[in-house]
Amino acid sequence: EQAARQQRRNKQVLSEVQKYQALIKQTIQRNLIVDDAMKGKSCRLNIRLASNGLVTQVTELGGNTILCRAAKAAVFKSDTLPVSKEADVYQQLREINLTVEPEL
Repeated sequence: EQAARQQRRNKQVLSEVQKYQALIKQTIQRNLIVDDAMKGKSCRLNIRLASNGLVTQVTELGGNTILCRAAKAAVFKSDTLPVSKEADVYQQLREINLTVEPEL
């Protein structure tokens, strides 16, 4: 019973994490300044967040240099990103890796 309940909660946390990752990506996309040279390019970022969603650190993990610079700027412009108030969901979001691809 306990194991089944924990498994259900884990699935719930995973879907919440995916929801917040999508919200974070949308926020970054809104602030991303793109040009045609970025078409088809991507950048991997590691983002660290405080419990209130404040961006504490952004690290480039690789990708197109110009896009990575723009993506980092978009993250910092966001200032705070959407995070869950639930501790177990936040634990999965406090340090996330995202791939940013411009929507051209």
